[in-house]
Amino acid sequence: MNVRRTRQPVLPLGSLPRVDLLPPSEMRRRDMLARARAWMVVGIAAVAVSALLVGGAAAYHVASSVRLGLEQARTQQILTGIAELSEVSDALATRGDLQALRADAMAGDLEWTPAVALIASHLPVGVTITGFSLDAGAAPVAGSDPTSATGMSGTVTVQTPAAIDLVAATRDLREAPAVIAADLESLTAADGVFTYTLRIALDQSVYTGAFTAEE
Repeated sequence: MNVRRTRQPVLPLGSLPRVDLLPPSEMRRRDMLARARAWMVVGIAAVAVSALLVGGAAAYHVASSVRLGLEQARTQQILTGIAELSEVSDALATRGDLQALRADAMAGDLEWTPAVALIASHLPVGVTITGFSLDAGAAPVAGSDPTSATGMSGTVTVQTPAAIDLVAATRDLREAPAVIAADLESLTAADGVFTYTLRIALDQSVYTGAFTAEE
């Protein structure tokens, strides 16, 4: 015969019994309130994070707008400066074109008085220049020798009370500086006055070069 001893729960001395008297509905209500509070906290945190993100984005947008405005102002300033420089550049280009045109048009500018005086100084004694018709030649070529091309040519009229040695006179003229050619074109005599028309050509050293284009 087996005898089984059953252990009875022993209530500790000095303690009160704990009894959960909350009904299930109250427990469910409290659980729902706890969950609601948790979700509320999550919602508030999400709203706060969203507000921070939106605020940061707004601040970045404002900073970007300010920076863009500054860059646009700087760009406009640069464009204005370029426009002003463009006007100056156009003016300089126009000036250069005008100088080039003047240089081309006045390349054959002549020193008439020295040229005529040069011819007169190599005529025989007693011969006087009474007129001349001289024209400028081609424009000088940059870098070329001015004594190798014709710069002035035409006729010179001289008079003398006595006949002159034409061979010696024209030889003396040809040996003068800047003179390329000197030949008799015509001779007339009337009332004791001899009139000679000489065909003369001088080189380009008689050009003044005053309107040469600056390099």
